[in-house]
Amino acid sequence: MQVKRIFNNNIILANDVDHEVVIMGRGIGFQKHPKDQVDEKKIEKIYAPQSKSWLKNFMLLMNDIDPIYFELTDKIISLAMKDLHTKFNEYLLISLTDHIHFAVYRHQHKMDIKNEILWEIKRIYKDEFKVALKAVSLINKQFNIKLPEDEAGFIAIKFVENRLDNPARKNTEQITDLINGILNIIKYQFRITLDLDDINYRRLVTHLEYFAQRIYSSEEKNSSNETDIFLYQHVIKKYPASFECVKKIVTFVESETNKKVSLNEQAYLTIHIQRILNEISHR
Repeated sequence: MQVKRIFNNNIILANDVDHEVVIMGRGIGFQKHPKDQVDEKKIEKIYAPQSKSWLKNFMLLMNDIDPIYFELTDKIISLAMKDLHTKFNEYLLISLTDHIHFAVYRHQHKMDIKNEILWEIKRIYKDEFKVALKAVSLINKQFNIKLPEDEAGFIAIKFVENRLDNPARKNTEQITDLINGILNIIKYQFRITLDLDDINYRRLVTHLEYFAQRIYSSEEKNSSNETDIFLYQHVIKKYPASFECVKKIVTFVESETNKKVSLNEQAYLTIHIQRILNEISHR
């Protein structure tokens, strides 16, 4: 392999036969020049994208931000692969690097964003969230800052979205149909028009996406085995109209998927639907 461009001491662009690759490794770019041979003993990670758009996006981002962000993100991805026993698609490097850079910028300018679905993420994607907390610690240490816990939620979702074994990748059409079916039940049950710009609607749809992923996942490790009976009983008594709607949703989902909807799921769906109704009643 031949060096084509040096980004810093630890990241280079190289020609490998008939295509370009991004190579990371401690000192791999030190005292190197274009057309030099790559020191293969120093290679720690090779990104060999199949898509030209990946390399284009990588170069654009590399021109805008400090390469240290790519090094840090690569370290986080390696940590996540090890702890979660999974692999990610090549776009995670770009999307997560961009996210981390913007998160640091926002925090430094006192513009932190609240993660509206942090509670769901903690419960549904416990393993990913644990790794994301480690990632936030690495970011904080690197830039001497203290990002809020909300950022761990955002990073956890990046892990979920870019896993190669993400069930949503295999069942996109089924998941879309299931979500649309549930939304139609809600609309017809209450004879309402759902506001696509309403924060509570977005929360509901996001929750339904995670819900559908778990339903269609061959592994049901993310569905809670512990039923929060107190929460369930409290919710169905406090929001009877919303719960009646949820019962119809449960019938629909179980007939479509042949899978049971847990009491916890029913409680969460009831809460999300009630938020929609509360918003409508205050308009």
